[in-house]
Amino acid sequence: MDFDAAADKLYAMPRERFIAERDKLAKAEPTLADRIRKLRKPTVAAWQANQLARTRAKDVGALVTIGEDMRAAQQALDGGELRKLSRRRAEALDKLVGDDTTAGLRELLETAAVDAPDDLLAGRLVTAPEGGGWGFDLSAPIPTPKPKRARERDEERPKRDEKRDEERKKAQAAVDEAAAAETQAQRALSEAEDGLRMWAERVELLQSELAEARGDRDAAAEDVKQAKQEAQRRAKQLREAELRLRRS
Repeated sequence: MDFDAAADKLYAMPRERFIAERDKLAKAEPTLADRIRKLRKPTVAAWQANQLARTRAKDVGALVTIGEDMRAAQQALDGGELRKLSRRRAEALDKLVGDDTTAGLRELLETAAVDAPDDLLAGRLVTAPEGGGWGFDLSAPIPTPKPKRARERDEERPKRDEKRDEERKKAQAAVDEAAAAETQAQRALSEAEDGLRMWAERVELLQSELAEARGDRDAAAEDVKQAKQEAQRRAKQLREAELRLRRS
C-alpha cells in the first residue's frame, strides 16, 4: 500500500475509528509509519465534506469549478459575473448540504472550494482552510484601485502578513498540541481496553475452572454417599449372618 492509498483509506472510514486505525496502519506499513502518524483526525464538518467528495464527486467538482470562475471574475473586476456566480454557488451549496445541520459544513465547503480545492476533491480535509471563500459583498460595485491607496496597502501588507502568520503559527501549535494529546489519550484508552479484555478473559477462564472443580466436588460427594450406603448395607448383611450363625 502506498501513502495515497493509506490516506484515502483513513479519511474514508468513520471518524471515531480514525486514531485507532491510523495506529494500526502505521504498524502494518513501517516504511510509511512516520507519514501516516502525522495524518490528523478531521473535524466533524471536514469529515462530512470528505464523504461528500466521495459520494457526490460530481456536485463537489461543480462547486470547485464555480470557485475557480469566481476567482477569475474577481481578478477581472467583473461585478456582474461575480453576482451571477454567487447565486450559482449558493444553489450548489444548497444541493450539497440540503437539510444537513452539521455545524460549519456549509461554510467549510464554501471556503475549501476556493482556498483548498485539491484537498476537497481528494476528500482529505482536516479542518476549514484559512481564507474567506470570496466572502465579499457582491451587491456593491467593484471599484478600480487607486494607485495611492494601492501603495498604502502595499506598505501595510507586510505588517498584516506578519501578524497573520504569527496568529496562524499559534493556532497551528494549539491544534498540533491538541492532536498529540488526543493521540496519547486514544493510545491510553486502547491499552486500558486491552488490559480489560485480558482480565475479562482471565476471569472467564477462572470461572470455567471453578465450575469444573465444583462439578468434580459434587461427583466426589456422590461417590462418598454411595460408598457409605454400600458399607452400611454390607454391615447389615454381616450382622444378619452372625445372628443366623449363633442360632444354628
